[in-house]
Amino acid sequence: MDREDFPNSLIKDFGPKRELVPADYRWWQNQAKDLIRPLIDLMVDGKASLPIEGMASDHDANADRLESYARPLLLWAHWQHSLEAYSEEDDDKITAVAKNWFRKGLLAGTDPMSSEFWGYSANFHQHSVEMGLMVIGLELSRKRLWDTLDDAEKKQVLLWLESDVGNGHHWNNHMFFGILVMEFLIREDRGHEAYRLVIDRWFEELDGMYARDGWYMDGMNQAFDFYNAYAWHYYILWWISLYGENDAERCQRWSKRTGRFLQDYPRFFAASGEHPAFGRSITYRFNATAPIGLAHALGISPLDPGLSRSLCQRNLKFFTDKPVVQSQGCLSLGWYDEFIDMVEVYSCGGSTYWAAKAFAPLLLSPEDAFWSSPEVACPASKEDGSLALQPPSLIVRNTNGEVEIINVGSQIASTNTRFGPYKWGLLSYKSSYGFTIVRDAELYPRDGGLTAQAPTGRIIYGRHYTAPAIVESDRMACLYSLGRKFEQFQVSVETRMWWRGDWQLIVHRCIAKQDCTLSHGSYALSADDASLLDRSDNGLVGQAWNGEHGIALQGVFGFESYGFDSRLGEGDGPRRHIQAPFHTTLLLETNMGAADEAWLVSLAWSGKNRAEAAPWNVERLGASDWRFLHPALGTWKVEDTFLPQLG
Repeated sequence: MDREDFPNSLIKDFGPKRELVPADYRWWQNQAKDLIRPLIDLMVDGKASLPIEGMASDHDANADRLESYARPLLLWAHWQHSLEAYSEEDDDKITAVAKNWFRKGLLAGTDPMSSEFWGYSANFHQHSVEMGLMVIGLELSRKRLWDTLDDAEKKQVLLWLESDVGNGHHWNNHMFFGILVMEFLIREDRGHEAYRLVIDRWFEELDGMYARDGWYMDGMNQAFDFYNAYAWHYYILWWISLYGENDAERCQRWSKRTGRFLQDYPRFFAASGEHPAFGRSITYRFNATAPIGLAHALGISPLDPGLSRSLCQRNLKFFTDKPVVQSQGCLSLGWYDEFIDMVEVYSCGGSTYWAAKAFAPLLLSPEDAFWSSPEVACPASKEDGSLALQPPSLIVRNTNGEVEIINVGSQIASTNTRFGPYKWGLLSYKSSYGFTIVRDAELYPRDGGLTAQAPTGRIIYGRHYTAPAIVESDRMACLYSLGRKFEQFQVSVETRMWWRGDWQLIVHRCIAKQDCTLSHGSYALSADDASLLDRSDNGLVGQAWNGEHGIALQGVFGFESYGFDSRLGEGDGPRRHIQAPFHTTLLLETNMGAADEAWLVSLAWSGKNRAEAAPWNVERLGASDWRFLHPALGTWKVEDTFLPQLG
């Protein structure tokens, strides 16, 4: 990387405005403007927050107020930067209102004497997060906002930011926020020697969370998920751009990791542009593409510019084509639509505007190759394939245009189960399918894997901690337990899986320490209209369709009965599926006694081809050699020393 590009290599002067720009460039500008326009209607002169409908977080009211300022600021800063290249008359009108509001709001929110004061940061307070994000927004909008403040006004803001210095930050990606705040203070001549020493120390801590191949474990969360993209690689690229001129070696080391991560990352996007719902904070939606544009702008991306544009644009379009706004026209809390019940307790109405990170392409000149290169389709659009990712213990599969994440070992720390362990605990996650949620901590969703229940209890136990054993492109194996410490309920499970096209062969070896019922669930198939959900079963074989997609589940060995977990009407309780109001999940069930050991074998399918959804004929379940015959797919032979003689 050329050191002469620093500082602010992401924030470049576009020169004279153009009369015309590429259609895709203007499309991005309009997408940003469409998200900003509803916020303009909520801007009240003198206020330092936006009354965005949603929910209150479990932080405090001041944190929620600050989120409603800081996160839209980032979106506005990206859009305003793009207007230096091209704008129209209505853009200027919106600019005048927003610029005035963000300026006055910044001063009111940082003024301890104002009724709009956001309050100071403190140990492990959410303000630390928003302050770090605000630094990026202030740097990006420096000419339009920060430089318009006089010395006294700047000092007021800096004094407020100083309240974050010395605070505890969660031992995960949150440490970047403290780094960004101290870097900004140093740049504005409010730094001290200890700031640089702590920055270096925290970078050492963050370095320790690096696994390999571009993947970071998110510290105390112990998770590998999309935070790897929209937190870790995003923040480091901004640090490199804004403050990296003092440490070339660190810039090169971290840039290399981002480049390595991006080599594999395109596989996580379906032909539709969707990425599977997996991990926490999925309400940020198109935030998943956050590092792609930044890496391209810094010249460290290994991706063809046409592929980078395709990934970013298809992902943004996938979500903005869906009803992702709430009654005010603002981004809603949800996935395909507004569904507040799926959102973590740390979120509030303004939280979704972290999706602003996806607008990094607006930092690029209209003449950049990002806009002019021929489109390159993502891997899922071209061919089926499977890639084993060892550091996160994930296998990402592209099948018939969809993306499936086989979750061998990614997990969440026991301290964070309140976020919903099923967001990491299912055996697999797939685009177009999503998953169901629960509102009761004593329950676990039935879809996407094995669950257990005591005969007389209401608690449903699901997968949480997982020890990966085999992570390969054609098979996986892992160990985990169904149960929890409070009841000392425990079922040991070894799960192995093989796949062919849209089919999975799933084998559970279970050892129960109490009487229990075990249930294996398919993907949860959703629909906006319950009448579209057509389901059937015949013995231990069943299917369900929603008019476009389908699921099938076939019991091969060890299961005793077939069932469904569904919401087909208001009488079935509140909505549980993240994609739509109604759903159905196919279930295979069996009973186990204390100290029993059992083999449970099933075949699960998800896709569009009805011929491929037909059940398999079991030809052989011999030791190390299993064979199945399908009317459309032919013979499937699975050889593995793990496989027992059954039947």
